[in-house]
Amino acid sequence: MKQVKDQVYYLGLRDWELRAFHGHELSTFHGSSYNSYIIKDQKTVLVDTAWDPFAEDFIGMLDKEVGIDNIDYIIINHAEPDHSGTLTGIMERRPDIPIVCTKKGEEIIKKHFHKDWNFITVKTGDT
Repeated sequence: MKQVKDQVYYLGLRDWELRAFHGHELSTFHGSSYNSYIIKDQKTVLVDTAWDPFAEDFIGMLDKEVGIDNIDYIIINHAEPDHSGTLTGIMERRPDIPIVCTKKGEEIIKKHFHKDWNFITVKTGDT
């Protein structure tokens, strides 16, 4: 885990094998990364997760660096699998963690994972 700023830490993974993202429109000749962050303040927040094929590595790293039991909230910026793919593994262990996302994000996550987790929906301007 690498500190980015006061109370903000990078907790991401590199996918060296990925060559195309969203088809061939976005070529990634040198791989890509799954960018996730931890905010440690009065509460501990996980911002985004990683793509599901990296679930074991991501959850292991999350457990080592923070501990899933210490996460108070998960923020999902958008529901594409490279941002939300490891939710299942996390939520199997901690189904009580609130997932903060937009209404559309909640709809997509529910359709993708077929789960009715603890969602907190937000919109632009909410604090």
